[in-house]
Amino acid sequence: MNCYYIPSLLCLFTSITTVISDASSSVSTTRHHPKHNLKLFVFGDSYVDTGNWPKSYGGSWQQPYGITYPGSPSGRFSDGRVLTDYIAGIVGTKSPVTYRGWKSGEKKLSMKYGMNFAYGGTGVFNTLVNQPNMTTQIDHFQQFVQQKQDMQLINSSSFAIISVAGNDYATYFTSNHTLQV
Repeated sequence: MNCYYIPSLLCLFTSITTVISDASSSVSTTRHHPKHNLKLFVFGDSYVDTGNWPKSYGGSWQQPYGITYPGSPSGRFSDGRVLTDYIAGIVGTKSPVTYRGWKSGEKKLSMKYGMNFAYGGTGVFNTLVNQPNMTTQIDHFQQFVQQKQDMQLINSSSFAIISVAGNDYATYFTSNHTLQV
């Protein structure tokens, strides 16, 4: 790929936050009549990550993160709610459990709200952090679905939230304008 196309390609992926639903009317009706089977599946970066980084990492697990919401550090790269929390509230459900939390055995029961595969600092491509990029997050989702073998897991009320911001740009500009795909 010609290196002149890379910034344009990154521009396409940068600052995109999308909510996809195969039932377009479910958003407007869900706000007033919550659906108990609504599930969110979240992919992306720190704008939607609700705690996938390990606690040993520290950054998002220390104050001031989490002081406003939920009251103590929870792994969100925010003092309060992230986009996932806002969208969950709008559609009348709760934020889904993190993939890391589910995989380590925490919060198995809260899987009924979906799952969050997002990791702060990541992007579509490999970035400056050694955490799962978008391709790996989607691979984790596919493995999760195959492992659960539950057709009720994804239904007509399921949403995918995808957030990709500036991490690919940051990596591109700090690595002499090269990318590792």
